[in-house]
Amino acid sequence: MLGERVIKKLLGEINSRGECSIGVQLPNGVSIPEGNVDHRVVFKTWESLKKTLKDLEMGFGEGYMNGEIDVQGDLEKLLIVGNSYLNEVEAKKGFSVLFFKVANTLSFANKLKEKKNIEHHYDLGDEFYKLWLDESMTYSCAFFPTPETSLEEAQREKRRIIFEKLLLEDGDTLLDIGCGWGSIILEAAHEYNVECVGITLSENQYSYIENEIKRRGLEGRVRVYLMHYADLPSLGQKFKKVVSVGMFEHVGREHYRAFFKTISEVMEAGGLFLLHTIGKVHPDVQSRWIRKYIFPGGYLPGIPEVLCAFEKIDLCLIDIDDWRLHYYRTLNEWRKRFWDNVDEIRSMYDEKFVRMWNLYLVSAAASFYTGSNHLFQFLFSKGVKNDYPVIKRQFIKSEARAG
Repeated sequence: MLGERVIKKLLGEINSRGECSIGVQLPNGVSIPEGNVDHRVVFKTWESLKKTLKDLEMGFGEGYMNGEIDVQGDLEKLLIVGNSYLNEVEAKKGFSVLFFKVANTLSFANKLKEKKNIEHHYDLGDEFYKLWLDESMTYSCAFFPTPETSLEEAQREKRRIIFEKLLLEDGDTLLDIGCGWGSIILEAAHEYNVECVGITLSENQYSYIENEIKRRGLEGRVRVYLMHYADLPSLGQKFKKVVSVGMFEHVGREHYRAFFKTISEVMEAGGLFLLHTIGKVHPDVQSRWIRKYIFPGGYLPGIPEVLCAFEKIDLCLIDIDDWRLHYYRTLNEWRKRFWDNVDEIRSMYDEKFVRMWNLYLVSAAASFYTGSNHLFQFLFSKGVKNDYPVIKRQFIKSEARAG
């Protein structure tokens, strides 16, 4: 049987690497290889096997999500071994990257499409996200200075680092592009004497922040707008400090240059801009399963794509930081809380939703562990800024590990 020969060859190559052993169980009960293995993919239907052999990512993702495929053992370790193997195969092949001219403007139709994509993910309901995010409702990579650091502490540390990199001080104006549930602008307004503005395309997040502004007595110090970034110049305001956390992944490669031009337009001379985004070292293929079921329209930038996008725009690169393993740990913390509340999540949605989100959280963690994905913080100034302090790194021992 051709399918069995393909499976045996693939498993032989993967298992020869010696990391751990992986097997497959066919719908008729036949195990390849026979005997005990560390992790085994169980195909319950021939159709799911057929689809996986034809299209590994979509076939496995949809089969697992629909309950037609199960995993005996540890799903995360299985995906880490699989990712590592595929990365090796791609590295041996080599590939060329084509750079395309990007558009400088955004149409009304594109704005509506981006809003719809954001709503697909972020408007699932605040109650869902409250079950597994930290108390600040921060849905982006945290920073863990010690193995004992809690998720809440790590998210506060992330915000502290951002404020420190931006040299945030009393009297500043701070703009947060894609402000989520507002943790940065709410904390900055409370801790510093700064005027904060946030924009989002999510009506859920907009309503949440409006309520928090009133509850915390921050009227006049924090404003939030349901607004696309391309419309920022309509505010008629310049900002000393600008931050964007976890939003650039939704911009799309064809709009990068328009994004940076807008940033430059709304910044004061000598101002600072921090861009916090998932990305890749080199431009690379994107996860079609993630784009279809989790983040419609999402695109993870390669470093060259970011650097080329602000060419001849009055932005000067100061620093690039990589928090890859911090996102691995963040995702594992989210997944623990997700499973602590899985019965409630299942009652809110269904079993298919639970399996889909579990696969998303696990596969995302595996992508950071294996180096497929990274978390970058790019720091820019508006114009050359020669008085920015020299950045001295502090080495922190990594505690990230699979399992």
